[in-house]
Amino acid sequence: MLEVELNILFMTGGARENTLRFLLEKKRQVIAVVTPYLTEKNKRFENVIAMAIEFGVPVLQVDRSNITETLLKLDYKILVSCGFSYLIPKEAINKAKYAINVHPTLLPKYRGYRSGPYIIINGEKKTGVTIHFISDEFDKGDIIEQCEIEVSPFDTTKSLFRRCQKVEGPLLHSVIKQLENKVFKASAQDESQATVYNYLRTPKDSEVDPSKSLMELYNHIRACDPNEYPAFFYVAGQKVCIKLWRPDKPYEEFDLI
Repeated sequence: MLEVELNILFMTGGARENTLRFLLEKKRQVIAVVTPYLTEKNKRFENVIAMAIEFGVPVLQVDRSNITETLLKLDYKILVSCGFSYLIPKEAINKAKYAINVHPTLLPKYRGYRSGPYIIINGEKKTGVTIHFISDEFDKGDIIEQCEIEVSPFDTTKSLFRRCQKVEGPLLHSVIKQLENKVFKASAQDESQATVYNYLRTPKDSEVDPSKSLMELYNHIRACDPNEYPAFFYVAGQKVCIKLWRPDKPYEEFDLI
């Protein structure tokens, strides 16, 4: 006998509107969307809020001072953290029948919330999305399912995010169905393979060493946003920025090099 559909609390602090849309278009019962407070400095999730409003889903904005009180007032069965900005209180996690996290890498590699550029810098050939149970430690819970994608030699941080977003919604929907039907399998993470990236890159990290060859610098350059924080070096005390492009790039690869 199939499990009755479980309602969902969707928590995010990032640009995860496509994932939310996928759930809502699949008629999933999302009882509320929880985000940090929207500010001038942090608007990454404003489209998530717009999406929730479009579908008539309540939006609750929280900070560290009121998150526990807010969540404990809600009645939810599945808690979904999808790039949420704060540590979720243990009481709120325990209240859920299932508490899961959506992570945009192939765990246990690239744990942390700043890992995207390093996938490119390190020349990885694959990445993907992991959905795992939330545990007491960030990104260490048992893995339920993963979806792997190949990394193009022309990928950028923006294109990798977009491509991971494309598979994130369907993967999350699949996991929710597994939880409802009680057919999921969860596997412990291999700690010997774990890497962590929590360092917040700044514009200074876009500086490259001009003594290295172009091919040595290639991954570093494409991991830098050409508009917001372009790769650069100095000549005669003047800052010189670098931009890469392909004159014959296919139209569908608009955000790749």
